[in-house]
Amino acid sequence: MGKLFEETIVNLTRKGAAEKVNFLKSLRKKIMPSQLKKIQQNDKSVLRELFLPKWVSWELLSDWAADFKEQGEGRECILCGKKAAVGIDFNEKFICETCFLKLKNHV
Repeated sequence: MGKLFEETIVNLTRKGAAEKVNFLKSLRKKIMPSQLKKIQQNDKSVLRELFLPKWVSWELLSDWAADFKEQGEGRECILCGKKAAVGIDFNEKFICETCFLKLKNHV
């Protein structure tokens, strides 16, 4: 994640603002890919589409979104190590669809 985003999480954790930390850590679930793309393009009109608390600044949001630019075609799965565009976040870790289905069918 970006430096500002990480610093904000650390500061909020120190202050004991668990709800705010949880909100920031779950941003990926709250923002659609099309909205993420607009944030990365610095299109502030996306703010009208999002329901964000007042304490979430544009700088914080764009710093968070910048990390996803670097990931290209997807995110790296913690189980197989391959990049995938589709999967789930489990305990803040990404599991690709293939590995998730393998786990689901074996358990």
